[in-house]
Amino acid sequence: MLELADELVAARAALRRLQTLDRAIAHEQAIVERAPALAAAVGDSRARIERIARALEQQWVDQGPLVALWQRAAELAELAEGSGADPAEYRAGVEEARQRVESARLGTRETLASLCSERETLVDLLLVAPFDLDAPAPVRDDGRPEAGRRDALELIGACDRALAVVEEQRQNGERRLSEAFAERAELGNANQIEARIAALQTALPELVELPRTAPPSAAQRLQRAGLRARVDPPA
Repeated sequence: MLELADELVAARAALRRLQTLDRAIAHEQAIVERAPALAAAVGDSRARIERIARALEQQWVDQGPLVALWQRAAELAELAEGSGADPAEYRAGVEEARQRVESARLGTRETLASLCSERETLVDLLLVAPFDLDAPAPVRDDGRPEAGRRDALELIGACDRALAVVEEQRQNGERRLSEAFAERAELGNANQIEARIAALQTALPELVELPRTAPPSAAQRLQRAGLRARVDPPA
């Protein structure tokens, strides 16, 4: 009877393990199956962000002379004011240079808007992954193309890190699937285990009378199987 009780405990544990393995297999299969499409989508996002980064770099180069003229005009205005000369003419030059820079940065704002949109697309991709991926930092509120380029490069880095994690998860998922399927095969068929549990539960009584000579562990083994044990009183 003790052997049957031990077998019942083992069968229940095997069934629970099978159920755990089934959940793990479903999770790992989702990772392995979805990883290629996720990697492709992140790769496409990276390519679009890289094009934006190149556009911002070109805008940075194009706007460099305008910014330099603006800074030079401001310096001349300060020098004129410091020397006691009328700075009005120089202030007008500062204003004109500033307007040229701001006009050039209208295009930069459109490019930065595209970068923000790509960042949101990337965040959406990472959020629906079947495993945790770090969200990229937001694009900063800075209208300069050089600042936008830095943000674009950070997003490209976020894509690269995400791609590395996706590939690592895919490889680990394949390995864990192989291990889970092997363990599942060793445990046997769930229906057969359930049938054996039912047969053992039918064969074992709810209350077992133990002789006084029974080992101390007998009651614990029976209770572990869900049975009640009672030791015969002394004669």
